[in-house]
Amino acid sequence: MELLEREDALAVLAECRREHGRVALVSGEAGIGKTALVTAFAAQVDGGVLWGGCDALRTPRPLGPLRDIARAAGGELARAMAAESVRYDRYGAFLDVLAAGRTVVIEDAHWADEATLDLLAFAGRRVGGTAGLLIITYRDDELGSHHPLLGVLGRLAGERSTRRIPLRPLSAAAVAHLAEPYGMDPREVHARTAGNPFFVTEVLGEPGPVVPVTVRDAVLARAARLDADARAVLDAVAVIPDHAELSLFDGFGGGDARTAIDACVRAGMLVGEGTGVRFRHELARLSIEQTIAPARRGTLHAVVLAWLAARPGSDPARLAYHAEEAGNGPAVLVHAPAAAERAAAAGAHRQAADHYTQALRFVLDPPSGQSAGLSLRERAELLERHADACARVDRDTAAIESSGVALELWQRIGDTDRQAALLARRSHYLWISGRTHAANDSVRTALAMIDPDRPGPALAAASTWSAALLMLARDIPGAIEVGTQAIALAEQVGDTTLLARALNTVGSAQWFADPEQAEPALLRSLEVARRAGDDAAAGGAMANLGAGAGEIRHYDLAECWLRECIAWCEQRGLDRDHRYATAWLGRVLFERGRWTQAADLLTASPPGRMAGSRIVTLTVLGRIRVRRGEPDGAAALEEAWELAVPTMDLQRLWPVAAGRAEAAYLIGRTADIPALVAETYGHAVRLGHRWAAGELGYWLHHAGMDTAGGDSPYALETTGDWRGAERAWEQLGCPYEAAVARAASPDAADLVSALDRLQRLGARPMAELIAQRLRALGVDRRPRRATFAHPAGLTSRELDVLALLREGLRNADIAARLHIADKTVDHHVSAILAKLGVRNRQEAARWKDGEAPRQS
Repeated sequence: MELLEREDALAVLAECRREHGRVALVSGEAGIGKTALVTAFAAQVDGGVLWGGCDALRTPRPLGPLRDIARAAGGELARAMAAESVRYDRYGAFLDVLAAGRTVVIEDAHWADEATLDLLAFAGRRVGGTAGLLIITYRDDELGSHHPLLGVLGRLAGERSTRRIPLRPLSAAAVAHLAEPYGMDPREVHARTAGNPFFVTEVLGEPGPVVPVTVRDAVLARAARLDADARAVLDAVAVIPDHAELSLFDGFGGGDARTAIDACVRAGMLVGEGTGVRFRHELARLSIEQTIAPARRGTLHAVVLAWLAARPGSDPARLAYHAEEAGNGPAVLVHAPAAAERAAAAGAHRQAADHYTQALRFVLDPPSGQSAGLSLRERAELLERHADACARVDRDTAAIESSGVALELWQRIGDTDRQAALLARRSHYLWISGRTHAANDSVRTALAMIDPDRPGPALAAASTWSAALLMLARDIPGAIEVGTQAIALAEQVGDTTLLARALNTVGSAQWFADPEQAEPALLRSLEVARRAGDDAAAGGAMANLGAGAGEIRHYDLAECWLRECIAWCEQRGLDRDHRYATAWLGRVLFERGRWTQAADLLTASPPGRMAGSRIVTLTVLGRIRVRRGEPDGAAALEEAWELAVPTMDLQRLWPVAAGRAEAAYLIGRTADIPALVAETYGHAVRLGHRWAAGELGYWLHHAGMDTAGGDSPYALETTGDWRGAERAWEQLGCPYEAAVARAASPDAADLVSALDRLQRLGARPMAELIAQRLRALGVDRRPRRATFAHPAGLTSRELDVLALLREGLRNADIAARLHIADKTVDHHVSAILAKLGVRNRQEAARWKDGEAPRQS
């Protein structure tokens, strides 16, 4: 079929090829002609193109397209894939292929597994430094709001090397041109197909007086011309979502399978692909598959399963798929867990959880009615692995449910040690979901079941997770005592996972007891995790190096480790720790007075479902808005409070309570403060948390209540030593708090100085309170409105960008200077041009404050 109305798209691809180091995102609905476009372009590329396709399996093959590419590329990539090397070696080998100037196509990314999505993000962000071209095709009409591909597209959108090529339906004129040789009414064809090239092709491929009303009808009409042998082969290919190897059909159905396959290819139903065949389009395959009777469909899947099982090296994901479709429960229970382990090793943790879920369907409710064939112990172990896989991908409800069923099985078996170890581990799942009380009950039950004088894996697990909960609750002495015992037990039983976790716990607790000991313990945790190849544990150690240092206001160290953690987790797809470290980096930036940078970071980085990340993010955004006098600040803090209360953890409650008290103070509702913070303050005093007790006590002092002393800068303010407090805040690097401390001076000159500092920060409510005090002293120093309301309506961040435009910086340089994404800079520049009424960045750079916006 002639390729029409794709000249511009081909030109963009050709330009990308000439420029080197580009990613081309080819998108459109199913059947829009993405493959046809790329095939036409590939014919123009000297040296050929490397192809890989994502599968429509219910649970995709991990790194399926990379395996396809490796078979054709050979070399180091083929060796890395054959050796099942760690995925970073595979990714590096793939990047080397691009560096060699090759053009690589990855089709149907909307079906990509998690590991492939990570590969796309990894390569897409680095392709700019190569001579290659990476073409990614995907169906944009299948990307719902939570589709995992959206995250990758969002990351690539900010890269200068990315080009988007959206494909649109054919016009009525193009359809008329295609329909002319067939003598069909072009208006009817266009009305029936809406210009979808695949629909048009299928309809025109079955000429006749009556145009089929659906694509399915068109596909079935073409298939009806095949003889019985060819149709039998077509049915067999239809049950295989990816390509079907030719050797599968040798002797199939008692006929000449190769001849039947050739007939299907000639009829336009199938196309050759290496040593196999596939449907020209997934819609055609589905049209055929849905017409196969259920019993025959199950038989066909059983045939494919038997062939794959007899073939060494078959992908367990394919085996599991066909086993499930054949209703073969015992085979599912063999292949699905193997597929899960392979997926996890490749970093495709969502697919690992899906495969375990697939296996459990045949354990808990076998569709075939067959006996699952697993012993109670095997079922319990499978459920444990499923729970752990789910916990890694934010499926906390599933993790809790599966671990609960596993506990019942261990109880029936009578294995107290396994039951106790799982109870301890399960406490972490419960805590992550915000059910702190249940988490504590779980670990207490575990400890009660174990003989403390009989060291072993169960006691090591119970001690490790008990110490973790104590640390999270900020029971620092208890966490250090129990955590130290857990370290010794983990070393004794040789469990590096528990050892890394116990070291992490003790190091995190030491931030509040002996900070000099915190970093060495956490660095040892990081070393143990890296040596064991446990990327998640390593990310957790980095996160607590940053968050712990941030909580005691060691900001330089905190920011260093949080950025290290974010980079580590981003490269490895560790979303949970990535989000937590990002939230905490936002908090550090906020406390250091870099409010706009913090707000931009957190607004652009959704916190996910983990309670901790959401609470930190909402608290920081709420406090920034409150201090700026912006709307929705109090609402964000209320949402954070609702999430924090069920956790019962001081580290979650304290910042939110302080933010709510500050919000009340700034609007003159000081009388509300005791009800907002008194209970949390008592909690902080009981735990001896210096910073929490200091900040909450400071707000109670503003409400006229006596509070305990302390050695924090807050305590200095409550005793009237505002100069000491100001010096302490300045040494820590907290400009807002330093300005507020100076505002406690009775001297008008100090108040004026404080007012000027707050105006530079954009702290409108506090600045207005100080201006009121100045007026009471006879000094009419009102806040400069120009500070809060730019004459052209520019925000503080837009003013930052405008200043850098005046330095002649490009968007990429501005993004690097302000630590924000290139795309964010693009948005700011567009807003600046619109608000100033200028045509380009040069005119914006010449714009002077005080000028009225130009009229367009």
